[in-house]
Amino acid sequence: MATAKEIKEHLNIALKEVGKIKPWFDKEVKEWIFKNSNYPVEYGGSSKEEVIKNYPKYLREFIKQRLNDNLSPITENKTKGHGGQRSGAGRPVGTKKEQTKRVSLPLDIADWITAPGTISHLRALGISCHHR
Repeated sequence: MATAKEIKEHLNIALKEVGKIKPWFDKEVKEWIFKNSNYPVEYGGSSKEEVIKNYPKYLREFIKQRLNDNLSPITENKTKGHGGQRSGAGRPVGTKKEQTKRVSLPLDIADWITAPGTISHLRALGISCHHR
C-alpha cells in the first residue's frame, strides 16, 4: 500500500513531466479537455479553470493505483518510460564524438590492440611515421 508521502512525491514528478496544464475546447464533446501523452489520464470540464484544478486530482488517483499495482498490464505497458526526450539527456551541445570504424581482425591482433594503452602507442607511432 502506497503512503501519502510516496504518492505526493510521484505526483510532483508527474506534474513536472506534464508541465503547464493548458486545456483546449473540444467541439465534439463541447467541453474543455486536457490530457498528456505521458499518462493515460484525461479530464474534461465546463471551464479551463475547472480542468486546471481537477486534472491533478485525477492524475493523483492514477499514480495511487499504479503504486498499489492495481493497473491492468495493458495500461501499465503503455505508461512505462519517460514519454519522449528528457531535458539534459544525451551528449552536451558542442561536444564531438571521435569517429570510429569497425574492422574485422584476427583474434590475437584484436586482443593486442584492445589492451590498455595500446591505442595511444599506435597513435604516437602513426604520428612519428607520418613526419619522416
